[in-house]
Formats: sequence, C-alpha cells, structure tokens
Amino acid sequence: MDKQDYIKQYQQAGAYVFMALPNQKYNAVEGGFNNSFANGDELRQWITQHPEYQNGNVGIDLSKNNLVVVDIDKHEQNGMASILSWFKTHQIAPDTLQDTYIEQTPTGGLHAFYLIPSGQDKPKHVINAIKGVDVLSNTAVMTAPSAMTGGQYRQITPFDKIKPVPTWVYDLANGLGTDRPNNHYKAKYSLADRWKMTINGFEIGE
Repeated sequence: MDKQDYIKQYQQAGAYVFMALPNQKYNAVEGGFNNSFANGDELRQWITQHPEYQNGNVGIDLSKNNLVVVDIDKHEQNGMASILSWFKTHQIAPDTLQDTYIEQTPTGGLHAFYLIPSGQDKPKHVINAIKGVDVLSNTAVMTAPSAMTGGQYRQITPFDKIKPVPTWVYDLANGLGTDRPNNHYKAKYSLADRWKMTINGFEIGE
C-alpha cells in the first residue's frame, strides 16, 4: 500500500490523521498534532498549504477520535514482560493482544489499537500504567508507514482486524492492582514465540 491507502483506512475508521515532518514525530505548525483531519480532502488541502509535509510521516490525533492505543515499550523498559505478568495475574489469555490491529514501532515495541464504540467513554490516558506500558487516549501516536532514523512503523496484523476496546484496557488504565489469584493457564507457545511466528511465518503444526 502507498501512504494514501494507509491514511484512507485510518480515516474510514473515524481517525483524525495529521502529518509530521519527515523522519519526525511532530507537526511544527501552530496547533501541532491537532492539525488533524478525518476527511481526506481536508488533509490534502492542508498539505497543499504546507508542502514541507508532503513526504512526511503519518500520525493519529487520539484526542479527537474513537481510538485508544496500548503502547508496549521495548526500548527503555521491558513492557512486554510487564503486560504478560499483568495478564497472568488477572487471568487474561496472553495472546489477547493478537486479536486486534497491531503495529511494531521502530524500536521493537508494539502499538495495539482498539475502537471505542459509539456512546462509550474512552479509557483514561495513563503513562506507565504498568512499567513500560502506556494507555494512550489523549495524545498523538505515529502509525505505519511512518519512518524514523533506524526503523519504520509497520503493520503486524491487518488493519481490518481492529476490535472494540476490551474491558482489560479500562482495568489497566484505572490502575487495577495485581491482587487477584494467579492464573495457571500455560500456552503451548510464549507470546514472544507467537509474535515471531506472526512476523516470520508459521511452520507446520504451529
């Protein structure tokens, strides 16, 4: 897909898309990431007025739209280990993350995207809801096919797999503790193994 195809699918899901400068995460025009549009014609008109963004990166203004993102860091903190431990404590199957639209960030982290059904409140915006895991609902997030020095945002699961936000995202944002009984569920493959299969392809029996 080209950049316009990515933008179109985001906007069709109700997302307000903004443009960032090439190789950057920010929009330097007054208003910043709030220079965002759910209409493709309006975004193209804005780009015509700001041609330096023609070849820029693509982002979503979460403050305006019906999306929430669970951001799992793998660069400075091991957010994957944190969320797997949290899932286990709260009796949530560890492969639940694969049930929605997922992007891999340039530093190897993951963004899990969820839709907010009409009339339903968004989860709170919380940085470090648990170590290395953020719930993003009121900020900007970069998306595929944006590229940074050292890597690119890329789709891991198809965009049409995006799902309504599950209850556990609200629990995570609301600071639900780790005082529930441990879950003894053990998957045949670890979540790390499952992601390797998703990225690299499956072998017979997997």
